[in-house]
Amino acid sequence: MLREPMIDSPPRLPFHYGRTTRSILRSAIGVLRPRGGEFDLDLDERTMRSVLSFVPYMQPFARWGFPVGLWIIEISPFVYGYGFTRMTRLEPSKQAGYLTRWEHAVGPFRTLYDGLRALVLMCFYQQPEILALLEIDWQARADELTERRARLQRMAPELANPRNAGRGAR
Repeated sequence: MLREPMIDSPPRLPFHYGRTTRSILRSAIGVLRPRGGEFDLDLDERTMRSVLSFVPYMQPFARWGFPVGLWIIEISPFVYGYGFTRMTRLEPSKQAGYLTRWEHAVGPFRTLYDGLRALVLMCFYQQPEILALLEIDWQARADELTERRARLQRMAPELANPRNAGRGAR
């Protein structure tokens, strides 16, 4: 009896990705994603779901440390002169100023900010509406490259570059 191969399912989110962690992430997305002009679309919630769908594929250390990093960002506005409050309780304009100051952090704190920003931007720019605005069609590009490769493989060997023809063409 043949068995079907088992497909590994992605690891689940750790238990500490709760309501508060999602609230911190929602505030960070609201500040870090592009705004203005054609980017004023309501994509924050879908971007957050996209970020959370990426988390199970992170290395275990990053997967478990990501909420810790979000908590560090949440509880440290006092370091940048915003008083003893949390980032999610700041006004939106102050949240933007606060996270902008993280660009000048040093060491692992800068790495934390850069990783969060990269993850948010990556997930934001992969939304179908944004890809359409930027006139990016990944499927058409893949089809074009596949056709080009097929055309090169059909090409007569005497027309091909001998260096690319393999070992038999010396």
